[in-house]
Amino acid sequence: MVTNLPPQAKVLMREYQEAKSLPEKISKLEALISAIPEHKGTEKLRRNLKRTLARLKLELEEREKKRAKSSSGLKFSVKKEGAGQILLVGNTMSGKSSILSLLTNAKPKIGFSPFTTKTPTPGMMEYMDVKIQLVEVPAICIGAPWINPALSLCRNADGIIFVVDASSKEAINDLKFIFEKFKASRITLKKPNVRIEIERRSSGGIHVFCMGNLKDCDKDDIVELLRSYGLSNALIKIWGDASLKDVENYIDSSIVYKPSIVIANKMDLEGSHENLKVIEKALKDFIKVIPLSCVNPPKDLSTLKSEIYGLLNVIRIYTKEVGGEVSSKPLVVPKGFRVIDVARLIHSQLYEN
Repeated sequence: MVTNLPPQAKVLMREYQEAKSLPEKISKLEALISAIPEHKGTEKLRRNLKRTLARLKLELEEREKKRAKSSSGLKFSVKKEGAGQILLVGNTMSGKSSILSLLTNAKPKIGFSPFTTKTPTPGMMEYMDVKIQLVEVPAICIGAPWINPALSLCRNADGIIFVVDASSKEAINDLKFIFEKFKASRITLKKPNVRIEIERRSSGGIHVFCMGNLKDCDKDDIVELLRSYGLSNALIKIWGDASLKDVENYIDSSIVYKPSIVIANKMDLEGSHENLKVIEKALKDFIKVIPLSCVNPPKDLSTLKSEIYGLLNVIRIYTKEVGGEVSSKPLVVPKGFRVIDVARLIHSQLYEN
């Protein structure tokens, strides 16, 4: 037992040590950390406890994934292809399949009864020489048996397109239901000042890409921090000005940010324009809403595709060999990439020079 703790913290420490189940351990440990005052004497203890908490949360997340997979009997994983993976998420009968068919080469089954789509359906959209993978996710709504595996898929995606039936007066409630599920799954739609993503890998070591500035630390410090949390193979991406504490807080919270837009579909139907005003008012200054009719789509889809492309927050770089022609396929990298980071991607010798 640590001696320099207040009485409340000592009680919580004992309760944490006696906790049996994983959720109970997490709950008790969170309470314990909150009860320990922040000063130099407790700095090491708090750091170690927060690292333990992160490991417990990761263990619980892995258990939930396995439980969701076994309970549903469905395979809810789609290998990422192209420059990024954007998901079409919404209630049943909102028109996700129609949008997938409109924007990609996919030919999903478009039905007139609920829950036509029962497994994730991918398609490839092309915009400005960039291929973007769109994936229709089975409906996230009351009564759907696959909500947990669907949310797991959302956590791993690069962006989200929420699709609503604008002709339905329940459109905003459909969105609220999904937003609540996202929050419970530790997915935030509010853009943070510092954005951090960690992609766990099976090999290759730890690589750090920073599209901003590191405060009070360098890349070696971040690698050391990740290793202290039990990560030996991972890609970490950082946008903005981040400190070592920002990275540690991200690991502790397990909250992921997903850039998103809302497509208000079925604008050709009665009542859609009135409902659109309600949706736009509710989501003002939160998520951009784009009206669409798949029955009468615009002849030029470039504006809609541009909004989807913008979710990835990337830039295109066209390479050219000496004496050769400019490549028709661009190198797609996150905004903020430095020249040296691009050089590393192109060729190791170029990076070293």
